[in-house]
Amino acid sequence: MKIPRRNPALFQYELFPRVSCVEVPCVFTARGLGKECALLPGETYRIYIIPQEENISAVTLEISEYRRYPSVDVRASEDGAVRFTLTLGREQIYTLRLVRLSESEPENTLCDFRVFCARPDLFERTPMRGNTHCHTMFSPDGHEDPYLAAAYYRQAGFDFLAITDHHTADGSLKAIRASEEIPSGLSLYIGEEVHVPNPYIHAVNIGALTEDGCGLDRYYRNHREEVKEEVSRIAAESFSFLPSGIEPMDYAWRKWIADTIHRHGGIAVLAHPFWEYEAHNTRDDMFRYLSKEGIYDAAEIVHGQEPGCPDANMQIAFWNEMRADGIYIAPIGADDAHRRVFDWNYDSSFNEAYTILFAKDPSFDGFAEAIRGGYSAAVESYEGAPEHVISTYRLTKYTLFLLDQYFPEHDALCFEEGRLMRSTYLDGGSKNREGQKHISERIGKYAAHFFGRITTT
Repeated sequence: MKIPRRNPALFQYELFPRVSCVEVPCVFTARGLGKECALLPGETYRIYIIPQEENISAVTLEISEYRRYPSVDVRASEDGAVRFTLTLGREQIYTLRLVRLSESEPENTLCDFRVFCARPDLFERTPMRGNTHCHTMFSPDGHEDPYLAAAYYRQAGFDFLAITDHHTADGSLKAIRASEEIPSGLSLYIGEEVHVPNPYIHAVNIGALTEDGCGLDRYYRNHREEVKEEVSRIAAESFSFLPSGIEPMDYAWRKWIADTIHRHGGIAVLAHPFWEYEAHNTRDDMFRYLSKEGIYDAAEIVHGQEPGCPDANMQIAFWNEMRADGIYIAPIGADDAHRRVFDWNYDSSFNEAYTILFAKDPSFDGFAEAIRGGYSAAVESYEGAPEHVISTYRLTKYTLFLLDQYFPEHDALCFEEGRLMRSTYLDGGSKNREGQKHISERIGKYAAHFFGRITTT
């Protein structure tokens, strides 16, 4: 969790909800936190409505002056709150400036609240922070028990996780089974890093188990000759349409992986395409072709390397170039961490990259629908540096708003739940159940207030 900006709206005053729907009347409630910041019953306050993307200077041709923006006056009630109804007309960030009015003194600005007004398709979705590529002790080079790894991610403010050990889905399945005994607000999905036919290919399988009840790697080992025959057929059929620069067998293996994941209901992700092991993990032409044809659902655009690493920079540039050419593939951020705990001999990438997903519900089906619908943002998050968001313009501005306004409190609550998940698991699942349930309810209630799912009183 990063230290939030010292915005008074987070520490001295509160406003709910913080997200409204375009052209839908919304009742906002603002109040001070603590006696020193309390709003005085009967006193009149004014709220200026300042739209971030509609600077009044474009009309007046002068430096912006907040008193020229629309405003509403309201008296504080006996409970020290002001309530006012606004109908905001455009998807953007708005500043709601709360000022105290006085006959004897100039206006006194108390607080600048930030709210986001979303179009209906985005308003109905709840943002979730998550990771879709990490390793545990079920990977040859991984560390930590899978459920303990999950608890660390919850402590860091994550809402969903797919553990993706090399060659196996077993780590993710173990964490999911443990979560059935110790439920939490962290959604766990089946995951696996696929290396078929060998580790030259890196792909991420999220959500798919084959008819053998296992991931793709084990299925391939169980049906090696059958799979090779199918891949050869794909390669032979592709000669007639593949553009130059695309090797048919390379394409065929990657397509077999994606097709198999899809056949079993999963999401197929291109893992760190430009990760360098002597050369890029995936050729430029292949990355572009798989994205253009929609063969993979998403690609890791940032993936938890050191700040400013060449492959992440090039993946971002390449993704932007494809967007300019009309090619879209959902951007994913993933830390690819092999351990969560710092060690002097291993610089963990834990929580250095993640995905913000805008989903209708936290289930795997909700996750998959959001990825396929283009509702994701990849985020780089290095210690001591501001977050870097890679997505469409509308999702980037919403993500930045949420990182500043929503996630600081969300993450503080998740830290407590993750700590209780860990201690309950280590105690054999017998302790801390009530405390964990209480924290989960608080997280849900906070989100409901923030996004206007319930009426604030």
